[in-house]
Order: sequence, then structure tokens, then C-alpha cells
Amino acid sequence: MKIKNGVNLHIIKEKKFKTVQFLIRFRTKMSRDTVAKRVLISNLWETSNEQLPTSQQFQKKLSGMYGASFATSLSKKGDNHFLTIGMSVVNPKFVASDTITEAITLIHQVLFRPLVDEYGFDEATFDREKKNLLQYLASTREDKAYVAATKLTALFFTDKDMATPSISTVDLLAKETRESVYEYYQKMLQTDTIDISILGDLTLSEEQAIIAQFSKLPFTDRVPLANILYKQDRASICQEATEKEAVNQSILQLGYRHAVTFGDENYLTMQVLNGILGGFSHAKLFTTVREKESLAYYANSRFDSFTGFLKISAGIDAADHDKALTLIKSQVAALVAGDISDSELNQTKNMLRNAYFIALDSPTNLIEQAYIKTLLPDRYLAQAEWLQRLADVTKEDVVKLAATLTLQSVYFMEGDALGD
Repeated sequence: MKIKNGVNLHIIKEKKFKTVQFLIRFRTKMSRDTVAKRVLISNLWETSNEQLPTSQQFQKKLSGMYGASFATSLSKKGDNHFLTIGMSVVNPKFVASDTITEAITLIHQVLFRPLVDEYGFDEATFDREKKNLLQYLASTREDKAYVAATKLTALFFTDKDMATPSISTVDLLAKETRESVYEYYQKMLQTDTIDISILGDLTLSEEQAIIAQFSKLPFTDRVPLANILYKQDRASICQEATEKEAVNQSILQLGYRHAVTFGDENYLTMQVLNGILGGFSHAKLFTTVREKESLAYYANSRFDSFTGFLKISAGIDAADHDKALTLIKSQVAALVAGDISDSELNQTKNMLRNAYFIALDSPTNLIEQAYIKTLLPDRYLAQAEWLQRLADVTKEDVVKLAATLTLQSVYFMEGDALGD
């Protein structure tokens, strides 16, 4: 239901869980100009507000709510940036307390009563959280897989906003002040598209109370963000980069462009293609590059149906770069040539089907499915249709789709060759 224009409330009634899950998503276009501000806001939400000015008081409050959890996160989907609050409380039917009302009250305090003064966010709190974030972002330099992923993304995407990490960078974060972030925060509350999702075993009276309480929060009308899917034109030149690092295990990553978008006619074919290529332990990249040829410590693939990005990752010895790159490319070529056995096709379908049913026991996944249904109603696939489309995927469908993949970027983090 719509609370205000651009502020939506989704209630998912589900009996199998003993908790009530809250997810509040603030969504706007991904931008280098705002991403650092949003990261800081995320941390400030978790640590303090006017009613609970210290993190110790915040945690004590959660403990008093029968061990409620409260966490924030940042992510990208398509060309949108998400700033999300996730909260979980025990269902009121199991305790002598109205945990749902307590949760909504806390969310109200976090969003609309932050710890501020006449200039902006509380100076001591802001400085501490900024310092912590700068240290964290600096530490990601030691996470070589993360570094390689960001480097490949920067090579793949021509849009600088899309190439920026969802958690920002040291350089972008260092520029922000408590005044600049609070000024943006006031704007964000008024302009971001907001989706509030609640999942749990709720009674009708509880559902009505949730609607009434969220409707009383001081949200304002805003223009909803309509599009989330991002498409990038095919580049004629593959962007390549090699950087030396003091690591034993080198990292080779390839970025392919694909033309599949979430829920379209080739969506399940893409699921199968990725599964056969590198999505599972029986996939070509794993069995050929890693096991048969022993050229990789790991080798896998994953794709994004909101951006047209398919990534192949492999951990290799630096001395094996040329062999590994050639062999990885040959696995994609094998799909194009129709080198797909019935066993590979059927096993992939079975594993995708099993993963689908396992996900039905995840409250986070159920919320996500309900959210996608409201976000992209024309593209959402109900269970019966999803399973039927999966069953209908043929070898010929995979071959045809594989022929449309285009290599757009290659990044190699070159470490020391073993034995040198």
C-alpha cells in the first residue's frame, strides 16, 4: 500500500517464522556525489539518535527488546543505490510485550530524531564514525578479492557512477563533513523512494496497527524512482589492466556483457548458462580449469540481470596467466559450440530448482521476492512459471544465448609466481 507518494508499505504474512522482520529501503540513483554521505548515514543510524545518544544505550535498548537486531547495509541494484535498515524482533505472541510497536517507535527515532546540533550531526559522534569508516575502507585494500572486483567493475562500466563501490571510497569519504552529510540527509528523507517491508505471522489487528503507525510517521510525498534496470552498450574494445601486488595467489577476472534483464524471456536460460559455466561445483570452469588442468585454486562465474554484467573469477599462479586466460575463454567458446552434455544440463536445472526451494525458508529472500514483485510486476515470475520456464530451457537455448556474450574487460592482479 502507498503511505505517501513514493513511500510504500508491504506486509508479507508468513506463519513459519517466530520473528517479525522489518526492512526499510531508501533508494536513489547511484552517484559518486552522494554515496559517501549515505555510507556515513548508515553508520550513524546504527550508533545513536536523540533518545539513545550512545551505541551502548542503543545496544541496551535492543537487548531489552528480547534481543532484537538492528543493522544497516548498502548495496547497488541496477543503477540504483540502496540504503537499508534491517530489524528483527520476536513475535509478540511469544512474549509479554508489544515488540512490533517498540520496533516502529525505534525506527521513528532513528529516522526522524537523529543526534544533531544547530550545525549538523553531533560532532564527536560524526568524527568517530567517519574515522572508523576511513579505517575500514583503507583496510579493504588488504582484501585482494574485493580490490580485484572493484578494478574489474571500473574497467567494465563506462559510467563512473556505476563503477563506484556501493560502500564508497577513501577519497570520497574524506571530503565529507557533518554539515554536508546532515544537509543531504534532510534532502534524502524528502526525495528518496522508500519501501517498508514487514514479514511475519501477523494477526489482522497487528497488520492494521502496523499500517496506522507507519502512516503517522512524518513522511512526505516525493516523485518515486521509476527505473532500476541499467543497460550499457556493447564496447568494440576490451579494456584490460594488469597490476602487480605482493600476493602469492594471483587473481584473474573477466567481465562479459550479456543482454538478459530480470524476468525476460531468456532469464532462466541465463540462470542455466551461468550454472553450466561456473555457478556450481560441476560447472565447466570448476571441473576443467581447476580440477582437470589444475590451473586455478578456484574458478567461478556469476551474473547480474539488472546491469548486464557477467563476471568470471579465478585464483591462479602468476606463471599460469596465459594458459588460464586461454582455457577460461575456451569454456565460454565451448558453450557457443554446443559442448553441453545432457548430464550438465539436467544437473544444473536440478541444482537451480533445489536452490529455489531452499530459499523459500529464508525470510530475507521472501521479502526480496515480494519487493521485486511490487518493483517489477510485469517481470516477476511466480513459482509455477519460474519452474516451468526452467524446465523448458534447452541446450539450443543456452547455445544461442552464449553466442551473444561479449568480453568487455579483463583484470589481472599479478602476484609472485610460485617457486620464484
